[in-house]
Amino acid sequence: MEKPIKQEQQKVNSDRSSVEFINFSLSIDGIDVLRNIDLVMKSGELAIVYGPRGAGKSALLRSLLRLNREIYDNVERSGELKVNGKPVNAYDKKTLRRLVTYVEPSFVEALDHLRFGEFINLVLAEKQVSLDELSTELDRLGILRLLKREMRTPLREFYTMEKIMVLLFAAIVRKSSIIVLDCILDHVDDDAIVPVVRELSSIKEDRVVILSTRHQSRFLPMADLFVAIKDGRIEYKGAPRELVLKR
Repeated sequence: MEKPIKQEQQKVNSDRSSVEFINFSLSIDGIDVLRNIDLVMKSGELAIVYGPRGAGKSALLRSLLRLNREIYDNVERSGELKVNGKPVNAYDKKTLRRLVTYVEPSFVEALDHLRFGEFINLVLAEKQVSLDELSTELDRLGILRLLKREMRTPLREFYTMEKIMVLLFAAIVRKSSIIVLDCILDHVDDDAIVPVVRELSSIKEDRVVILSTRHQSRFLPMADLFVAIKDGRIEYKGAPRELVLKR
């Protein structure tokens, strides 16, 4: 039997895990979506990016993977955006998609069309692995017990939070140094998000972990860094305690 991957092997180089926006602006189809964003997010912090619908949260976070250009025809940007100390444009697409895992609500629905083994093949495209190799991490995240048919288990049988844990598992085994959950927890019950929040807190020490939301009061208590965006501008960035004291 092959030896399971040890949990410590899933860690990344925390010295290089960072995101930096420097006077960053973005326009889509001639409309200013982000304006003069200055923001640094580092490993060791759970960053909460808050804003109403249309504030620019997703456009900001999609920029980490250059995804906006894949969605829209006319995208222009200015300023600098660095991932792990390097300009985002310095990375080839394949490397960037490994370094940054971006998850939004439609990804959860997409899992319904896959078996677990198919999902793993997509995640680790160039590396064939067995269930035994993944068992340590799967068991820690509570996923192993759900795999009744092992690699052939249909993911449509999982509940929403179980699918979110599967997506988080993918980010961990790929050793992504930046993990982005874009409004993926907004419609999940408070009790159900506890395992995900616990996991995010445990992996943030050597990764940049970013959670965006439209619900300020719900996620404010768990933030190390709180960023409020409105109309494409940052209204507040800093410790959540300081924001509370300002009210």
